[in-house]
Amino acid sequence: MELVKKLGIATASAVVGLTVVGAYSTAQAVQLFDFQYSFPSYEANGTAISASGTLTTTDLDPINNNYTITGISGTRTNQGIAETIIGLLSPGTYGVNDNLLNASKPLLTTNGFSYLVSGSGEDGQGNVNVFYSSLGEGYSELSSDVDYGNFSINPRSVPEPHTVGGSLIALGFGWWRKRKQAVASRKKAL
Repeated sequence: MELVKKLGIATASAVVGLTVVGAYSTAQAVQLFDFQYSFPSYEANGTAISASGTLTTTDLDPINNNYTITGISGTRTNQGIAETIIGLLSPGTYGVNDNLLNASKPLLTTNGFSYLVSGSGEDGQGNVNVFYSSLGEGYSELSSDVDYGNFSINPRSVPEPHTVGGSLIALGFGWWRKRKQAVASRKKAL
């Protein structure tokens, strides 16, 4: 009877494990990019604006060769004051942003992406828009106080669902074996 019970548990664990490994996961469709930019001031004694953090995107759209930015985190520094990036603004809400990240250069569209910061942002309301110039001059913010500068991204790896599922199965099996050995040791001691 004990063998049947253990066999049932092992079978159920295997089925659940294989289901987890084979299931489609939204994590599979997520890409992470570390970003960084710096834009000098137009004014001779002005202060540059910079930001860095992480962009969360969908998988690459092979037809349009771009990603849709779905989230953002990080900090933006303006006049020596660090502002926390609170979140991404919906497309078309500030600076006609489309929130697209191109897979090749230029990395942003002329509409760019927009986000909200804890400070005043570009418009005094905390809004910021980063874009690529329609005249090919470079990257900048919508603010009239900054010139064109550098924008860069570095992809960050996201674990595949199969890797996560396989790891969970291995951990479960290891725990089960250790428990089985502990029970056997107790029986020998009696």
